[in-house]
Amino acid sequence: MNLSKKFIFLGLISIFIITGLTMFSFASEEKDYINSALKLIDEEKYNEGVGELEEALMIIRSKADLEFVNVSFTEEEAWGFGMYNPRKDANFAQGETFIMYGEARNYNIKEIKKDLYEIHLKEDMYILDKNNNVLFKQEDFLDYHITSHSKNYDLFIINTLTQTSPFPIGNYKFLLVLKDVFSEKSTEVTVNFTIVE
Repeated sequence: MNLSKKFIFLGLISIFIITGLTMFSFASEEKDYINSALKLIDEEKYNEGVGELEEALMIIRSKADLEFVNVSFTEEEAWGFGMYNPRKDANFAQGETFIMYGEARNYNIKEIKKDLYEIHLKEDMYILDKNNNVLFKQEDFLDYHITSHSKNYDLFIINTLTQTSPFPIGNYKFLLVLKDVFSEKSTEVTVNFTIVE
């Protein structure tokens, strides 16, 4: 092996070692909080332990995939997180208003300064026919941008759409694309529905 190849080889090994150590330090950050919480729990300092676990969970959520869950049609707008009356079916009359409930998970909560946090989510809405042709499209149908003195993990989203022009009878679906502005992560969910007489 000539000298230049040795330097390249040693350089690559150095990069792998540095990358490995960096990844280990990031991976250990949430573990440090968890270990600290376990110690506090052993000492019966439960409130402090909860705080450490919440810090660990915030890091883990920032690394997890963005999710949009529990998306369903409702009878009326929800009045709180998890507090809604689900619609008995997905059959709608021509001209009827659609109301949907959903919960966002694993979005980024950006710390602006001590005890002040920011969340910024957007949602694109599409309506597709049974052959997946786009009949309606609105990017940034939702633009949810808040600042808060608390880290808000229980975030629900309400979508309301009125049929200004009644849909023909048939089968359709909503395609909802949720986007986290800060992390640039996105996820999508489809919800089927039928227009009946």
